[in-house]
Amino acid sequence: MQNLPKIKDLKSPEGYFDKLPDQIMAKTQKKESYPWVKWAASIALFVSIGIWQWNNYDSTSEALMLDQEIDLYIDSQYWTAEDILNMSENPEEILNEIIQDENPFIEEESSDQEEIWY
Repeated sequence: MQNLPKIKDLKSPEGYFDKLPDQIMAKTQKKESYPWVKWAASIALFVSIGIWQWNNYDSTSEALMLDQEIDLYIDSQYWTAEDILNMSENPEEILNEIIQDENPFIEEESSDQEEIWY
């Protein structure tokens, strides 16, 4: 303890605390504002979100839109059931799906195990 230097009384310079609030306020004053930077940043954000959404466009949503469009044609009676079956590559599959949707309790029979019910 004897080797440590003696500390003099700590004193602040004259008027230091009187000038301190003004110095702090001068340092925190608002700098020049660039409103175009905010607009440019918001436009860049919207463009990037749009590009991101465009790239994440899912083909399943396209298939859903196609299904809805087909339903509109059918509901408006523009297409008949025969038209739909003629446009299909595999009309048997469509008919089986319709039968299954209308009566879910019917189990699908495999083609090798056909039973004759007459």
